This record gives sequence, C-alpha cells and structure tokens, in this order.
Amino acid sequence: MAHGLREKPIKLFESVEKTELFEVLTLWQESFEWTLYDQVLAGIKLQPKADVVPLQKSFQAVFCIDDRECSLRRYVESLDKNAQTYGTAGFFGVEFFYRPIDGKSYTKLCPAPVTPKFLIKEVGPSKKRETDVHFTKHSHSLLPGWIISQTLGFWSALRLFLNVFRPSITPATSASFRHLDTETQLTIENTAEADVENGLQVGFSITEMADRVEALLKSIGLIDFAPIVYIVGHGATSANNTHYAGYDCGACSGRPGSVNAKVLSFIANHAAVREVLSKRGLTIPEATQFVAAIHDTTRDEIQFFDTQVLTSINMEAHKSNTGTFTKALGLNARERSRRFDTVDSGQATAKVHEKIKKRSVSLFEPRPELNHATNAMCVVGRRDLTKQLFLDRRSFMNSFDYRVDPEGNYLFGILKAVAPVCGGINLEYFFSRVDNHKLGAGTKLPHNVMGLVGVANGIDGDLRPGLPSQMTEMHDPVRLLVVVEHFPDVVKNAITKLPETYEWYKNEWVRLVAVHPETRELFLFENEEFIPYSPLQEKLETVTDVAALVEATSDNIPVYILN
Repeated sequence: MAHGLREKPIKLFESVEKTELFEVLTLWQESFEWTLYDQVLAGIKLQPKADVVPLQKSFQAVFCIDDRECSLRRYVESLDKNAQTYGTAGFFGVEFFYRPIDGKSYTKLCPAPVTPKFLIKEVGPSKKRETDVHFTKHSHSLLPGWIISQTLGFWSALRLFLNVFRPSITPATSASFRHLDTETQLTIENTAEADVENGLQVGFSITEMADRVEALLKSIGLIDFAPIVYIVGHGATSANNTHYAGYDCGACSGRPGSVNAKVLSFIANHAAVREVLSKRGLTIPEATQFVAAIHDTTRDEIQFFDTQVLTSINMEAHKSNTGTFTKALGLNARERSRRFDTVDSGQATAKVHEKIKKRSVSLFEPRPELNHATNAMCVVGRRDLTKQLFLDRRSFMNSFDYRVDPEGNYLFGILKAVAPVCGGINLEYFFSRVDNHKLGAGTKLPHNVMGLVGVANGIDGDLRPGLPSQMTEMHDPVRLLVVVEHFPDVVKNAITKLPETYEWYKNEWVRLVAVHPETRELFLFENEEFIPYSPLQEKLETVTDVAALVEATSDNIPVYILN
C-alpha cells in the first residue's frame, strides 16, 4: 500500500500505444462514420449545379446555424417556394452585454470567448414580473415562513400535484419568450461618446453598426433583398431541468437570441446605416424591412418584435408569412415527435403540436427536447447545396457564397467558429454517448446543481462531466463532417491562418470536405492535404411524402433526395 501511494499519477495525455485492438476499433469507427458521410457527399454531388433562386422573393429568413433549425427551414421553403432561408451564428454578429429593466447585473449575449465592449440596455416602464406567491423571501424567515408553509404551502402542493397530470406554464418555468418584452425598447444607438457605463459603451455608433451588418450580410451571401427579412433567434422552454442552459443559443452564451435579433434588425433598418452601406456597395432597398423574431425550439412557437414599423404593404405580407411560419412549426413539431415515446406522430398535426407544448413544461419529463442529439455534419455554402436533401435534422447549416468572398476572408471567420463551436458540441455528444458513465453525466433525474459550475448525482459525489443519457441516448457517435463550398486552396488557406483552428482539421477531430463550387468535385482533407473523393453510392432514393417517412421510425433516417 505504501509503495502504491509513492507511485506517480498516470499521465492522462500520454500517447496511447496503437495495438491491434485499437486498429480494429478504428476501422469499425471509420466504417460507421463513412456509411453516413458517403450518403451526404453523394447527395451533394447529385444536386443541380444552378442556384435555386426564386424570380420573386416573398421573404427571407435568417436563422441560427443550429441543427434544430434544419428541418424548420426545410418546411418554410416547401410551404412557400418563393421564400429563402439563411443560416449564421445566432448572435447575428452583434456582440454586447445586456442589462434588462431593473436588472442588477449584465448578461453576455455573444460567444463565450468574446469580450464585448458594448452594453445594450432595456428601457421602458418597469413591469412587475409574474411570480408564485409562495416563492418569496419572507418564506425564509422563522414566523412568516411557518405561516406560509401552513397556508400557501398546501395550495402549492395541490398545484404541484395537478401540474403532474395537466402540465402548464407557471411563473417558475424557464421560457424563451420571457427573455425580452415585446413592448420595451433597447438602447442600441450610441448618441454620445461619453455615454459609458462601467467601462462599456452604451450602444453602437453608426459606423460600428454598419460594420457589423455588412459583415453579417456578406458572410452569408445575402446581398439581394426581399421586401421582408426576418432575423430569427432561438431559445427554449423547460421546467425542472438542470441542463436548461444547453437548450438555448450557444452563440449567445447559452441564452435566447431574441435581443440579438432585435438589435440586428434595428441596425439594418437604420437609415444612416443604410447610407453608409450604400457607399460601400451594399444597397438595401428602401422598401425592404427587417423584422426580429424568436423561435422556441421546445414548443415550436414563434414570436415577432416591432412589427408596428412595417409599412401597410409589408404588414399584409407579414400576416401571410406568419401563416407560413405557423404551419411550418406545426409540421416541425410533428417531425420531432417521432423521437418521443409518449407522442403518437400519426395523429393530426395540431393534436401532436399541442402534446409537444405540454411536454415542454412537464415536471416529470426528462426529455422536453433532444437538443443537439444526432448532430453529424455542418454545411458551409449556398442553400442549393443541400436544399433537395433530407438530412433528418442532423446538420448545422451556415450560409456562404464563394462569389461574394472569393479570397475567403469571411470564410476564415466562419471556419474559425465552426471548429470549436459545432465541433465542440459534436465531441461533447460523441464522448457522452460512447461512455456515458465515465465521460457523460449518467441519468439527469437525480442531478443537483453544485455551485453553478456543474452537477452531481444526488447530494454527494464528484461533479459529472459531459451530458446526461436523456440527451444522448439516440445519438450516433460520429465526428462532425464539415462540408465547405469553395476552391480547396482557399479553404486550406482559411483553416491554416490560426494554429488553434487548424488543430481541429489537422488532427481530424472533425472531418473536412471541400466542394468545388463550379464542378461539384469533392476533396477530402487528409494528412494535411486535399485529395479527390468519389462517393461509393451512385444514386440515392427519392422521397415525396416526408410525413410518412418520419412517422415510420424513431431511428436515424438515411439521406434522401426530396421530390
């Protein structure tokens, strides 16, 4: 025993000897991954090369890159053939701290590694938030606490009992729509250089606003505009969930993207900003208006902001577009329901959607949604690269047009974020699924939050790394396939600019394929070089009825061509 105590600890990051077993497992893993990869690449190869651009655009919608928006974009496009959808990081290129009305602290609404220099404040009449009467500080004192427990405590217990059988939203429910009031305003424009609070500039100057909206629009290739452009952030609703922060937008530091959507829409609608953009060669028509929205990914509901600024013509169009979003959200909820054992996907869409809403606030439901489960790929390119493919909600999608960025300057920024963000999410699910006991967090049912830094099972034990089984049990552990539409030499130049970014691709923590934008030839990045790749599959099956396809199984579905 004494000798054992003197032994040096194991070096966790020491090189692992490659045994025969290691080689066999590697072959199995690669075979498993390429079964999917080859289908995806074959589908891309089979797509029509011409851009699918409607002659008259009804509206455009910019969603988060999040894989949960993959199917919603598909439904929006199928319901309105003249609509266009785009994807980008959900903070929409505007980085800042946020202070709500009566807020005592700042909330970061941008990627975690970014340190903003700006502050956006919510202003307007102070509103008393709805609260449960028994959740009061007086319940912690001796005499009032005893009185409350003997009176309101019984009512609270009764409500809890009823909520088990009839789940409903309560003041204690974490809901994305509560993050930002639709009637309040934000201090987005900086009107005086001296307007500083705790070292943070309150709002953006005209030039700073123009820089950000230009970078966003050009990076996703949105330079030709419809009458209405929706900026759609996302968040989630959940009750009794220790992993709730992981359900909101990662690009907004684990919070809903409603404030970011509203800020970007204000900036893009600003006349002075448009004047600056016009001088830079990016002209937004006077008739084009930007509208902010928030998509609740758990309940499949949408909320719009500041629609009162719309012209009469655009307001009529917005009413029609709202119907499109509503139908798309219902179909999206139905598609998601196939993963849930307690919901019959074969029922009418409205009935399925209602059950999805109820389970989102159920106290005994450990799976209000499956978050990023089944994520497997990230596509960086024009929409026509995958528009006719059924990817089963498994793809992050970042819009990009190589013609707007021939040198790959915007591509560098995109791939710099794709590796650690999308790749990080992917590996978190990968390892938690491979060994949930050691690398994951086990079941979430007994989890207790410890010091706001992690969870432990019950009241003791070590902090648990990774994700719980209820978020990973139907995830296939495959490394992220990153597909980029640009010339291979431009892609390589973009990923090698930063050593910390290049590590992801060089070490094959994610797999990278470049798609030649003119010929659709495929090039796999391997051993630090791009080599030609030809898919083994020469054709894919075609599907016409997506509803029947998704209702047939709860397992992952192969890649199909959409008819």
